[in-house]
Amino acid sequence: MPDAVLRPADSDQAERLHAFAHDIKNRLHGLWEALRMSNDSSIEGADKAGIIALAERGYFSAQRELEQLLDDLAVDRDVRAEHKRIDIVSCLNTALHHEAYRLKKKGQAVDVMAPGTLVALGDAHWTTQILQALISNASKFSPRGSSISINAGATADGSAITVSDKGTGFTGSDLVAVFTRYAILSSRTTAGEPQARGTLARARQWAHAQGGRLNVESEGPGQGARFTLTLPPAQSLLGIS
Repeated sequence: MPDAVLRPADSDQAERLHAFAHDIKNRLHGLWEALRMSNDSSIEGADKAGIIALAERGYFSAQRELEQLLDDLAVDRDVRAEHKRIDIVSCLNTALHHEAYRLKKKGQAVDVMAPGTLVALGDAHWTTQILQALISNASKFSPRGSSISINAGATADGSAITVSDKGTGFTGSDLVAVFTRYAILSSRTTAGEPQARGTLARARQWAHAQGGRLNVESEGPGQGARFTLTLPPAQSLLGIS
């Protein structure tokens, strides 16, 4: 397939792209220096941890700059979702199957309270992706041998699944930023797992594309977190309230 022919950038776009390229080069240089220093055997303990933290901040800042550039250039990143009757419990079972290796590795149990079926209006693919992201997040930020609770049921305005953990939890400022792409949060994974700080932002986008909601609650650091996905009732497909 031939490469697409791009139109020349106008003056405002060119200036924005130039500033972005310059900023990314600086951040990549900082990441390279951090990588070089982290391999220095004479640097240990808190000093090495500080270097890694500095590299992490640089990485997430670069990712945020990229996301902002795409927004500034009005790049269409909307999710196309179907709106039809789906079984959320079936989506949950698929998500649990895909995340079983992660849970087994950390010796984590999952307690599920759900009906045999739970019908809602949405997209089975994106609902599965959301639930997989929530289970993965709960595992990463919970201790080894801990348990994760999943509750599903009908609500007054649809069908909902809540994924609760007993992990690191969130501060008040973390709760404000948790759905921001590549936000730098105070919480850390419990076994050194990579922190994909864009996943939860995408999960909320996937929920909104289905006409649903994704919310989070936490009592504070060390108190765990509860993420709730709510999708519209299947009756809304027929215009029934």
